[in-house]
Amino acid sequence: MIRTFLTLACLLPSVGLSQGSAAKARAALAPFQRLVGVWEGDARVTLLPGAPAQIVRQREEFALGPGGTTMTVQMLARATDGPQKGNVVFEASGTVSYDEQANKLRMRAKQAGGDSVEATIEVRPDTLIWAIPMQGGRIRFTIAHSAADWHEVAHFIRDGAQPFQAMEMRLKKKQ
Repeated sequence: MIRTFLTLACLLPSVGLSQGSAAKARAALAPFQRLVGVWEGDARVTLLPGAPAQIVRQREEFALGPGGTTMTVQMLARATDGPQKGNVVFEASGTVSYDEQANKLRMRAKQAGGDSVEATIEVRPDTLIWAIPMQGGRIRFTIAHSAADWHEVAHFIRDGAQPFQAMEMRLKKKQ
């Protein structure tokens, strides 16, 4: 019974995609290949304009799904000082996949204990830009990356207001 379940679980991702669709999905995800692995570093987070920044230790883990047709990311931030030192202060995950009908990448993001949301995503050479809607506006993340370095800046954007930098982080690839 368990063997049958495991066999079906391994085959299911390939059932939904034809060979042509799988090839398109892999090609669309190709720019993310350098991101696969574990990244760690510090992030400076400011929740409100003028508020003091909090420094957190950030860990991001990117992995390709079965057949290389999806990508998952796990994000975890821990406080680096104060009474919360070492505690998880942020946790989220996301899945990037190729939508053949729309001919574009899609990203579904989910914060721990929260709802999932469809993110917009744009891929440029050495840069990934994604944004999620939130109450009062949206937050846009811009990631500039190389094979070993990652620099990300997040801006909160409201209609009719100047963008507010809410986060900046620098990560190094560990694995």
